[in-house]
Amino acid sequence: MNERKQTRITPEEAARESAASASAKPARGRRLFAAAAVLLALLVAAIGFLAGWFGRNAATDPRLRELSWLLSVLEEQHYRAVDTDAVFEDIYDAVMPDRFSRYYTPEEYARRVAESEGRNEGIGVTLVSDGGHIRLYNVTENSPAQHAGLARGMYVLGYGTGTDVTVPQTSAEVTDFAKAHERFVLYASHSPDAAADEETAYPLTRAAYSAAYVVYRDGESSFAFRGEPAVLTETDEPLAGLDGDTAYIRLSSFDGNCAEEFAACLSVMKERGRSNLILDLRGNGGGYLSDLQSISAHLLREAEGNGPLVAYAQFRDGTRRDYAADGNDFAEYFAQDSRVYVLADENSASASECLIGALIDYKTIGYEDVFLRKAAGAEHFSTYGKGVMQSTYVSPAGSAFQLTVARIYWPSGNCIHDRGVTDADGAQGIEAPLLPDAQDAFLAEAVARICS
Repeated sequence: MNERKQTRITPEEAARESAASASAKPARGRRLFAAAAVLLALLVAAIGFLAGWFGRNAATDPRLRELSWLLSVLEEQHYRAVDTDAVFEDIYDAVMPDRFSRYYTPEEYARRVAESEGRNEGIGVTLVSDGGHIRLYNVTENSPAQHAGLARGMYVLGYGTGTDVTVPQTSAEVTDFAKAHERFVLYASHSPDAAADEETAYPLTRAAYSAAYVVYRDGESSFAFRGEPAVLTETDEPLAGLDGDTAYIRLSSFDGNCAEEFAACLSVMKERGRSNLILDLRGNGGGYLSDLQSISAHLLREAEGNGPLVAYAQFRDGTRRDYAADGNDFAEYFAQDSRVYVLADENSASASECLIGALIDYKTIGYEDVFLRKAAGAEHFSTYGKGVMQSTYVSPAGSAFQLTVARIYWPSGNCIHDRGVTDADGAQGIEAPLLPDAQDAFLAEAVARICS
């Protein structure tokens, strides 16, 4: 989970004014004076530089001076050319104290900021290796991949730019190829045994797009955010099995414009006369606390006041920081006897788990209203278990250090870090594969249990 911070890097002002004054001195005298002024300026600059250099080195940790010396020897004396950028990447990785902290180059951080504002570029897929196969773990709403017809769970059969088809060996291979080509064809199917041919060909063009994160469905219709800019559009994907009182909303990430999208979908739910909600957080790895604060404001049944507490952070020095909902309008969309259910899996993390906690603490749901994926043959099941928060520190060069700085607690004081929401709490399990095939077995079973 991240705090959303707006960082502004102000360039240093370097402009200087110079005034030329008229003089009655001969030209040679002016040249001698100018030369002396230049020499004096150089002498002052040299003294300042040396003083600064000695001051910095005296204050620098000797281990850093030793590292600098070691790297210079490595770069200059190794018998082969050394990729110093790769060396520094390894050093940055070694600095990370936990699996949630990371270093962003200026380019990576600029892209991350743009994505947090809903401005994405590429084709909009995330890949994962699964039993020797490469699959689409996620297809971003309103992306080129989504518009082309690709769907979560599909197997990647091949890729190419013409008639030649390359069968990928790794997901990184496909990613690198997609980054290197503006237009190409991805061959994909819900069956790993399908052929890479015209029927499984999906032509793609890398482009800028407005990512969307929320989808609405009921038993008769569906809505999603489409176009540039993305607007709520009716689509033809009703969810079979839902009764006339129940709506389904999928929230894939706490990112971009998800808070506005979620509110818009709740308004559709209200307009269409649905009073019960199935909230799907499967695969939602979290995102920004500010989005959690906005979304939770609509979902807290027994909360009091205009800004109820939804989470708090505990820092190493004992400082506590509270995070309140951006309002409290549960009654605007739900009746007091409305039922809310949550779908989650082992990749539902961070802000997703915080939202589940707030719903539990304010009696919107009980643990028995949480449906978790259960792997085949597994005895236990849970959400991810991420109860820590990251803050981002930006360098003058534009790079960023995303560092874990605090533990996160539910309003009741519960911290689920390294534990998650589990079957031991009373959550229900549904045995199903992590990624859907042509049919989403998990969703079908959850709907059947809820609406039967």
